[in-house]
Amino acid sequence: MSEAAVKTAFTEQFKIKYPIIAAPMFLVSTEKLVTAVGQAGGMGTFPALNYRPMSTYREAIRTIKSANDAPFGINIIVQSSNKYRHEQLEIALEEEVPLIITSLGSPRETIEKAHQTKTKVYCDVVGSEHAKKVTDLGADGLIAVASGAGGHAGTLSAFALIPQLVRQFNVPVVAAGSIVDGVGMAAAFALGAAAVYMGTRFIACEEAEVPEDYKQTIIGARAEDIVNTHKVDGFPGNFIRTPTLEKAGLESGLLEDIASHSKKLKRAIALSRAARSLLVKDKAKLSYKTIYSAGHGSGLIDEVLTVEQIIQNTVREYREIKKQLP
Repeated sequence: MSEAAVKTAFTEQFKIKYPIIAAPMFLVSTEKLVTAVGQAGGMGTFPALNYRPMSTYREAIRTIKSANDAPFGINIIVQSSNKYRHEQLEIALEEEVPLIITSLGSPRETIEKAHQTKTKVYCDVVGSEHAKKVTDLGADGLIAVASGAGGHAGTLSAFALIPQLVRQFNVPVVAAGSIVDGVGMAAAFALGAAAVYMGTRFIACEEAEVPEDYKQTIIGARAEDIVNTHKVDGFPGNFIRTPTLEKAGLESGLLEDIASHSKKLKRAIALSRAARSLLVKDKAKLSYKTIYSAGHGSGLIDEVLTVEQIIQNTVREYREIKKQLP
């Protein structure tokens, strides 16, 4: 028997059963995973850059829409390193995608165009300054990317970041960073969040179309095994320490040391690397194929489950914790 619905500002906005979002993950979030999360009562999302050329991107959207009527979201990198961003936005709006999540840049164009339709726009933020900029532009919600998240995480503790954003801005705030179960969900809601972002937990699920080694590496990892490095794609990100990652070198080189004293040079180097790694046409060359992104929550994951089991277990545990609190 499935758990009863959990109502929040986020679930009311999108008319879904549970305030659980499967975060958009590069080379991980596929139509199969997005569809499974929607069928289980949550919201699936995927990065637009997972699909190139644009014909396959549009096809993926239509495949998800045809599977069921559950709302889903697309993450679009809105800075200049993503040369496809304008076309990705146009197609998403033409296909009436319910949610667009922006990251790494100004969402001005995205918000202006989306607000001419029914599509909502949530923006990744790591602090108040960026949050103010995007809410002033009309963002419908914020993704509070705290420290400990997989991939490109923020540096602030969730215990500081989320309440700060909730107090300052009158839009739903989604908690992101090391949330893998009902414990994290309860904590996020106590801090004022309206939904939770779960990425790493959904990598270790049956529907995730990733190598079995990736799933087992997450299961075997501790929080201490997650390292933050810019070596993978030019931006600081959280990855599992493996022999392959160590071979890439985790220490800064001379160029990085020089760049650390100049924000402009540091950003130029990062954008150059990001463009090369994210926009290369031959996916076989991507380091993400052999280097595994994951968050600190890996240490709390000990088995591969179905999407349905993950969501039901999370909601059940959340309710049990609420009863046990003093």
